[in-house]
Amino acid sequence: MSSPALLDRMAANFAEHSCHLHRKTAGMTVVETDDLVIADGDMDDDTFNIITGTRFTSSTVDSRIAETVAAVSDRFTWWVDSTSTPDNLSDRIAEAGFPAMDPEPGMVADLACLPALEIPSGLRIEQVRDAGQFAQYAAILAANWDPPAPGVIGFYARAAAVALDPACQARYFVGYLDDVVVCTTEAFLSHGVAGIYNISTLAGFRRRGFGRAITLSALLAARSEGFETAVLQTSPDGQELYRGLGFTVAGGFTEHSITGSRRSAP
Repeated sequence: MSSPALLDRMAANFAEHSCHLHRKTAGMTVVETDDLVIADGDMDDDTFNIITGTRFTSSTVDSRIAETVAAVSDRFTWWVDSTSTPDNLSDRIAEAGFPAMDPEPGMVADLACLPALEIPSGLRIEQVRDAGQFAQYAAILAANWDPPAPGVIGFYARAAAVALDPACQARYFVGYLDDVVVCTTEAFLSHGVAGIYNISTLAGFRRRGFGRAITLSALLAARSEGFETAVLQTSPDGQELYRGLGFTVAGGFTEHSITGSRRSAP
């Protein structure tokens, strides 16, 4: 399933997911050029400050890297995917002083071939419908840091109205155990594929099938809306879970941590 067209859709879904909340949230900005997307979450937190969609040429790559770094302030992550150009973009960013983290595989699945949904005893999965549930969703994501990351909660609080708008392309899910929220996931429906993001389970509730169940619920919801293909990225250790849901490796993503110097359009 790793055709060039599918890799393009995976990359486009990732890029749009990186900036869709920023577009309509006060204080946040999105700069899009012919060869780059910069999503600025208006905070010193590279979780929501993202550079992606890079299409530099071999003759301009080094100058464009320098211009891009100079154009941002605060901390950013620069994501290089299988469709980024030139082919040695990650190496060029590293040589500019911003080393790569461990690569993460991209994965794809045919939504016609999903396994049956089996929900662990006591778990209740709901699609987020209101601000209270969305705050619960954010709290689970923030708990991936110790102590929980206040920037994550702050970002989603600011973007809540956009995320909960019926026109939003994202579908957020929370899982409850005895009315306590314990897991999350998101399906982002864009560019002809369902991108799966923010799969998270509280530390004390892992290895109980909650992540599988809520991810499969999101995949089924995407299928019910007419989508045929799902995409995601994962750590190498996470591949086993997703293979069990029908995903196979297609392409990959590499992250670089960027510390910018000033804010201006590139």
